[in-house]
Amino acid sequence: MKNVTNQPTAQTSRFVRGFGLSTVLIASIVSFISCSKDDTPPVNKDPKEENPDSIGTSEFSVGIAKSFSGAASLDFNNSNAVADFYAGEHPVAIYATPAGKGSDIGKGKLVLSRNGTTFTMKLLNASGSVLAENNVDINANGGSNYKQFIRVSGSPSNTTITTWANNQDSKRQQILIYADDSGELYDGYTSIEFSNQYRFRNNVEHFGTTPPAAFASLKGTWEGPHLQPLCSPNPVTVTIAADGSVTFKGKASMNCEVQDVTVKWDGQDDFVRPNTREFNQVETGSQIAIDYGRTIRDSQNNNNRGGALIVVPKLKDPASLIDAQYYATPAHAGMVIVRKPTKQ
Repeated sequence: MKNVTNQPTAQTSRFVRGFGLSTVLIASIVSFISCSKDDTPPVNKDPKEENPDSIGTSEFSVGIAKSFSGAASLDFNNSNAVADFYAGEHPVAIYATPAGKGSDIGKGKLVLSRNGTTFTMKLLNASGSVLAENNVDINANGGSNYKQFIRVSGSPSNTTITTWANNQDSKRQQILIYADDSGELYDGYTSIEFSNQYRFRNNVEHFGTTPPAAFASLKGTWEGPHLQPLCSPNPVTVTIAADGSVTFKGKASMNCEVQDVTVKWDGQDDFVRPNTREFNQVETGSQIAIDYGRTIRDSQNNNNRGGALIVVPKLKDPASLIDAQYYATPAHAGMVIVRKPTKQ
């Protein structure tokens, strides 16, 4: 997913907030044009009925398969115990890919395992093809092939699991996940030499190239005052289209410059997850994340937020908005955010 229009703002002090992702070392996602599978259903047939799992056409959801509620009691000095605790096949949603690999968007699988002193992380697509694999010494703690298990407190409490290994081109490949104690895997990604390749997670209500139906229910213009008073007065207008386009008009909170932008759901860096307690989100509902690739969280749960977030009380036929948020470019310019806007 990429911005359709974007007016850069002047640089001011560093802005750190949360979009609900976590990353220690991350680069920006490569933009791409989504591709569909070769087995496209015949014309005049509903592709969802013909093949419910057809990548690029159907609505996907991936829940939480395994709880990690015992993570807090683990001895993180015991790498074997930590590896065995998280071992297993974890269903994930692959929601961003390198250019030309759009057919890999869909349901995938993250496999963690230990065989003696070898710890393996492996990401597979829906057909079972391996997209990335690292095999490292479970006792390794440095060099070009190593692993890390890091316990991070805060909200949410989570475990960072990452491996580095040289691939066939002798370039260093990283596979990283953040594992919430509830079992949510969020901001998982693979990278080569700090260039992101694939992004994946679970606890996803919808992803893929087809926008969620909520856009059709929300289409129109919404307006309300900016949540933060720094640039007051700062009315924010949010225009939503049925095709997944969202246009924000308002001022960035930190430098008070005009920050008008349009983003559009196209399946790249786009997904829906249940609303969470982060960023003062206390109401039940769903977060529609658009252009999610520029969001970075550090190991202290601080965030540089990017992209757009539309928070709705329910994903099917919503009649109201809880939040509409856009995080400015550059990130430290601040956000454009309106809480509970009214439809005009």
